[in-house]
Amino acid sequence: MNKKIIIFTVLLTNFTFTYALPIEVRITSEISETKKNSQSFIGKSVTALYEKGLEINTAQNKVIKALQHDLQLSDVMAQNLLKHFDELKHSDIVSYISDKALFDKSIDLSSYDHLLSFAQKTDKLSLTEQTLQKLQKISIENQKLIL
Repeated sequence: MNKKIIIFTVLLTNFTFTYALPIEVRITSEISETKKNSQSFIGKSVTALYEKGLEINTAQNKVIKALQHDLQLSDVMAQNLLKHFDELKHSDIVSYISDKALFDKSIDLSSYDHLLSFAQKTDKLSLTEQTLQKLQKISIENQKLIL
């Protein structure tokens, strides 16, 4: 009887370790992916400035100073822009934010003017009537986020 209990315990323990570990690893990777996405535009803009030669604290201060809204709201606004234009890449928005921050220019992603400026600076968007309407829609959606 004792041999059966020991064998059962060993098998149960082995089964638990074998199948519990991948679940834990998967959950950890999902959490880290969520953290990456939540700071993606702002964090990568700071990194881009750092790679251009600025100190990390200076880069952070420049990005924070350039953004008209808090970091999370600005990140959501940038994601909204990316969502509406399939031809845009994540790096296009990061490059725009970091370039504006480098030269101490303000960035207001809820402003139609700033979104239009972004569209003119990137080579991915052509200024068609449809693009201008999308930019206006994004501007309105981003303004609603502020309220």
